[in-house]
Amino acid sequence: MTILVADDDPFNLRLLTELCEAAGYDVIACGDGQAVLDTIARERPALVLLDVKMPRLDGFEVMAILKADANLASIPIIVVTSADDVETRERGIALGAEDYVTKPFRVFELQQRIRNVLRVSVAETAAAAAREEARDKGTVDPLTHAGTAQQLRITLDYEFTRAARYKNPLTCIIVRVANYVDIVEHSGRDSGEGVLVQTAAGLRQAIRGIDHLFRSDVDEFTMLLPETNAKGAQVVLDRITEQAGDRSLFGPAIQPPPALGIGQSALPDDDVESGGELLTLAVDRSKKPS
Repeated sequence: MTILVADDDPFNLRLLTELCEAAGYDVIACGDGQAVLDTIARERPALVLLDVKMPRLDGFEVMAILKADANLASIPIIVVTSADDVETRERGIALGAEDYVTKPFRVFELQQRIRNVLRVSVAETAAAAAREEARDKGTVDPLTHAGTAQQLRITLDYEFTRAARYKNPLTCIIVRVANYVDIVEHSGRDSGEGVLVQTAAGLRQAIRGIDHLFRSDVDEFTMLLPETNAKGAQVVLDRITEQAGDRSLFGPAIQPPPALGIGQSALPDDDVESGGELLTLAVDRSKKPS
């Protein structure tokens, strides 16, 4: 795999290059932001290790350009900052960076963060390819393009077994359009289905590429979040709540306003012994008044 390393300090650039090469990666070195863009136009790296303070174009400007391009947005970026620069790290993550490393560099930490980001990137690419293959084979819901209830059962068994074997966390989230029948009766079937399509699109934006989205019932969606505990899943729940609050989750104004029922269950949980139990627990919680 090829990593692009960008830093205007010759010493740091050489050090980062050597550390990446020592970990077995091919390295392209750039001394400024414009060189980063020029290089990526010719050769797509597997990851960009990007210093923020650079001439011509700084790291933030480079990130904004890459993330705005649909063909380049999936290239993972690790921001390089000073150890005490919390504001820069937060801004980098907000702009779409996958992680950050701080100066002075710790060899193990730097290499581990690179491995982690690349692992997730490879998994997301494989997941996206699998979803495309599933769509071609007709194993996705034709209305919302989410996975089917049958695919949910297969994936849930796999993810639960994997989580139990390796003692990894796993979260299941149910999102129901609780008043779907009322919407169809009041505004018609097309409007009801439009709500489902918009909701599926919004939910897809709230999760990662390695996560799974299924239409598990007429008015219900199920999300499986591998290697994510209840605390980590709160980020997804906050995104959904925000989208529901500003109505962007549902698209155009619909009457009556869509109401969500949301339920969550997560591993580890000593009382959950199967994927079916994990799913049932989340479904039950989605039907309780909020």
